[in-house]
Amino acid sequence: MSNSIIEGFSISHAAILDGETGAEDADIYGVRDGSLAVDSGSFDNTGDDSVLSTWLWFNFATVTITAGYISFDVVALLQGGDVTSSGSAPDDYYSVSLWDEESLNQPPRPLLIRVPAKDSLGVARVLDIILYRVQFDPIKFTGPQYKNGLTADFGGKALMSSVDETGETLAKRAPGRLISHT
Repeated sequence: MSNSIIEGFSISHAAILDGETGAEDADIYGVRDGSLAVDSGSFDNTGDDSVLSTWLWFNFATVTITAGYISFDVVALLQGGDVTSSGSAPDDYYSVSLWDEESLNQPPRPLLIRVPAKDSLGVARVLDIILYRVQFDPIKFTGPQYKNGLTADFGGKALMSSVDETGETLAKRAPGRLISHT
């Protein structure tokens, strides 16, 4: 028996989805940190020296995933390029273009953020945050720092969408959804 009151712990997994079946297209390996912050605003309708009502709106959500590993496949996917390789172990070689002009303004992609969780009864669950359309920024690097190494930041804006991560039409536009499952 479980219920719908969920407590999340930390990010265990993040992946870019294919946008057609909801399958993972690329794993953001070694996630260390992440954040999701809504960009919203409000307008107060005033009269008679008081606030009579407030109108709220949502613009987008800023998402940031920090990983301790750099996946050449993720970099290539987000930049619309290819990974080239040659040789064989131990003399193999991998290369991907970094921040070229064609890599900017790639199409938005769905993103999965997975969090181990439990409900208020202590039953183990998984909380998935699925963002339907993330317009990714150019990849950012931090470090290398003593004991922290080099990290890669995969971030962008989760935009309003009329379709979900599988391309199915939504009843109402939304940036994503939360799913709790075993």
